[in-house]
Amino acid sequence: MSDEPLDSDPGPDPGPGPAVDDEDEDQDGPWIVSTCPVGPELAAQIAGMLDVDWKDFDAGEQAMAAAGWRSTGDYLGELDNKAHTPAGHFVYGDDCLAIPFAYEFYVHPDGAIAEDFWATVPGWQSLPDPPAGTFDAQLESAVDRFTTILGPPDHDLTHERRPALDRRWRYRIWRRGGNVLVVAPGLDDFSYSQFEHAFVQIRPLPANAPLPPTTELPDFFW
Repeated sequence: MSDEPLDSDPGPDPGPGPAVDDEDEDQDGPWIVSTCPVGPELAAQIAGMLDVDWKDFDAGEQAMAAAGWRSTGDYLGELDNKAHTPAGHFVYGDDCLAIPFAYEFYVHPDGAIAEDFWATVPGWQSLPDPPAGTFDAQLESAVDRFTTILGPPDHDLTHERRPALDRRWRYRIWRRGGNVLVVAPGLDDFSYSQFEHAFVQIRPLPANAPLPPTTELPDFFW
């Protein structure tokens, strides 16, 4: 089942890099897309976790251990993460499973991100001033991975992040039992919500419960 987007008019192409406010247009650092792609093995592992009760800490720990992910134990890691995948992803979530796999930002000595941290993290690759569409291509690649395993998304929804800026967030959502899996972009806490990241997330939602309204999806999925 595919839902109609919130705004069926796709609007103008925002071009390379995230849409920014006028005050950011004088940035002199490079736009960077940092990626740790969702490979076939990781996608299969995540899809296999759709029946896990992520509100149960022990059940989540057991599922991650069975997948060979390294848990941070009873404390959170340096970026408030709860585990690492062998590929290098940081794993988050108190009552869910959330894994960012791409970030888009620019580096500026006086900005939210003064240096490219992700270039130092094993498994991650940073691409300065990449071709337009590089960030979106990472999203589409992840969607393709899960579509191969789970079939087409049950929902395909679009939410305008900031209507004044021609940026839209597209949510591809699969429902299985009491959980939903989504691949989508969102605001990145690492940059104090000034830039975007792309993530895959599994979150509990009763099988008989409707999805939140499109306007509430950014809060529901992180």
